[in-house]
Amino acid sequence: MEYPITYKKITTQIFEKVVVAQQQPSVLVFGAEWSGNSEIVDNMMKRLSQEFNTGIQFFKVDHEEQNNISKFLGVNSVPTTVLVKEGEVVDLIKGFLPAKRVREKIKESFQENEIE
Repeated sequence: MEYPITYKKITTQIFEKVVVAQQQPSVLVFGAEWSGNSEIVDNMMKRLSQEFNTGIQFFKVDHEEQNNISKFLGVNSVPTTVLVKEGEVVDLIKGFLPAKRVREKIKESFQENEIE
């Protein structure tokens, strides 16, 4: 199934402009092509990003290509999901969690008016 583009690859420039400078509520998913668990999380995030269609940006981060973002946020393993609000990390999920739990963490981390 194809999903509209609400879950996009991120570069350092976009990260600095959108996540840091504009302090856009963001979900950053760090993965690597060689990681099977990263692929599972990636597919889950494609679906979850459709549920939060306004207010939150969902970004896919290639841990190896964008290692400066990984270092900045303290990510040293994949898959890792980082929730950022007002330029600050509000939650960090290492490894794989079921979609239901990730959905709950997103709702807990961001105000209702930011996600609906």
